[in-house]
Amino acid sequence: MALRIVRNDNQFRVEGQGLSLDWLSDTRANRKAVIVFLRLLSGSNGQPLFSHQELAQVVGSSNRQASSRHVELFNACGRDFMVFVRHQRKVDDSVVQAVLTQLHENPLATVGQLKAKVNFALGVKNLSEANITAALEQISAKQMRCLMAKQLKAGKAHYKEEYLLGELMSQLGKDTAGTEQVATADGVGMAISDPTAIRALVNPEAQLGEVASPLKWISFMMALYYHGVPLSVCGKWFNVHKTTVLRWILVLTLSLWPLVSDLLTARVKGTIVYIDEKWIKIRGKWYYWFVVLDQQTALPIFAQLLKTRSRWACRSIGCHLKRLKIIPQVIITDGLSSYRYLLQSAKHITCLFHHQQGVSRWLKQNFSDEKEIAHRKSLMKRIFQTNDKRTVIRRLDAIKSIAQSLGITQWVQQTEEDLPKLIPAVGSQRIPATTNAIERFFRTFNRSYKVRCGFFSLISAKRELIFFLIMYLFVQQPHNKQAPIEAIIPTARGMPFYQFVNQPLKTVFGGQNVNQKVHMADFQPQHCMATQI
Repeated sequence: MALRIVRNDNQFRVEGQGLSLDWLSDTRANRKAVIVFLRLLSGSNGQPLFSHQELAQVVGSSNRQASSRHVELFNACGRDFMVFVRHQRKVDDSVVQAVLTQLHENPLATVGQLKAKVNFALGVKNLSEANITAALEQISAKQMRCLMAKQLKAGKAHYKEEYLLGELMSQLGKDTAGTEQVATADGVGMAISDPTAIRALVNPEAQLGEVASPLKWISFMMALYYHGVPLSVCGKWFNVHKTTVLRWILVLTLSLWPLVSDLLTARVKGTIVYIDEKWIKIRGKWYYWFVVLDQQTALPIFAQLLKTRSRWACRSIGCHLKRLKIIPQVIITDGLSSYRYLLQSAKHITCLFHHQQGVSRWLKQNFSDEKEIAHRKSLMKRIFQTNDKRTVIRRLDAIKSIAQSLGITQWVQQTEEDLPKLIPAVGSQRIPATTNAIERFFRTFNRSYKVRCGFFSLISAKRELIFFLIMYLFVQQPHNKQAPIEAIIPTARGMPFYQFVNQPLKTVFGGQNVNQKVHMADFQPQHCMATQI
């Protein structure tokens, strides 16, 4: 039975005679599992259906050992798929006990920190992070609960936002001159701030004087970085390394985001939303940044970075929206087929502009003569060039009667199938006909993304995207001199952070209005000449 491997958009599937697998994410774990699964299939004669030579195609190899090696590992793992996919090495009780001892000292230690300490404690060097992870899985939650309860009672453990924000802000003092203060342009030491001051940044009733000097300067750095000033230039201005500037920016970003996110989910209903995705390159691979934009306020109420734009990706977005208690009644998209799996209870609307674009694309794929394309294009696009629903139906029936002679029967049938998603927006005052609002949002993002030229890692990409969302919400738009956050908080102009990023000369530097009217007659001629010189 011949096999064929089809790859598309970071996904793959296996096809054969009378056999076909659904699309799977093109990951190492999935490739390994598919090889073993197909090898386990046998015919009526008891022989495997596929040879190792054929299965080696799954991993893009012509060597049969690429398949047989995975099958041997599967058998060595006790024919357990979970153990095989994770490929974890077994660890003995001494390693588990050593890890537990280190957790008694620091329950929140990372796997890397535990690896170094356990290797030192046992006098070995061969324990990997996979070994430490396997040891952690053998430690029961009951042991950790007892440990955390004792530390909480003794006042040695902290949790929730006070602890997390304190840990983030403690990073501000690293990589400096060995103290917990750094010099700023005004010569005042930037003391490490507390979470209360961070909350004051987004409190409309807070006074500028309540915000510590470090947060003022970091807010100013965020504005510079958002508008394209390189980190190296910011580092020269503030006499620190560029990585230190980036750390300050990201620490404040991650500290502000929970507060800003709570404001969005509490004040935006999300009855009608736009959903679209933007491709992003991370270390040479394409990812998709999905954004859900509220139609009434034009605010991004949810965003998620995913590897694919499959139906499973869209279903995960729907689950997140339900968790946030945002249940849209109407979802407007560009027509991507995967979106129909996102909250199927909602009414799905397809953007009319993207539908009209699809007309030109379909004609170019099926016709080569320019005159034939031009004649058919005018008839096909004219169907939705009206604000009356009955006119749309009448024009579609008219073109359906001549579809066979024009050779567009397939397109007409597809349009009829899509009509329930297209016609509700025609002439509607409530449902938008296009996704222009979210397209404007992504155009703003593109101006920032082009400066970055891609991202180094998935974690850095997520942090940069959160940074963009915060700055997008608080930076004034050039066309109306208002920030998007003002759509739900009219008093947002009173927030210290709003003023720091939009009026830095006045609030951070303490300067006055430079646009002052000067009456030259009020000065002596000698004074005017001296001023000009």
